Amino acid sequence: MFAGIGVAAAVTAISPALGAGLEPVGLVWFVAIVWTVLANLAHVLWRGFRLGDWSAFRRYDPPDNSELIDWSTQTGEYAYVRIAEEHDRLMREDYA
Repeated sequence: MFAGIGVAAAVTAISPALGAGLEPVGLVWFVAIVWTVLANLAHVLWRGFRLGDWSAFRRYDPPDNSELIDWSTQTGEYAYVRIAEEHDRLMREDYA
């Protein structure tokens, strides 16, 4: 599956040593990336037809991380740090 990337890396390393320069390297990397994408697609299709595993094509449903969101500010799981620092600053100003 990733053989194309290995070949492209080898061509990148060997090409200047052989005197070919870096002209063919771009085309080799393009072909390697296309090969990798097509090989991965073929692998997923093979798993789908052979094993009935179509999970790669199903809609991804991210886990519900609603407990990580501060619903009062809608700013994420580390909003409490900013809020706590603000409260601490306000509390210290009263005693100064």
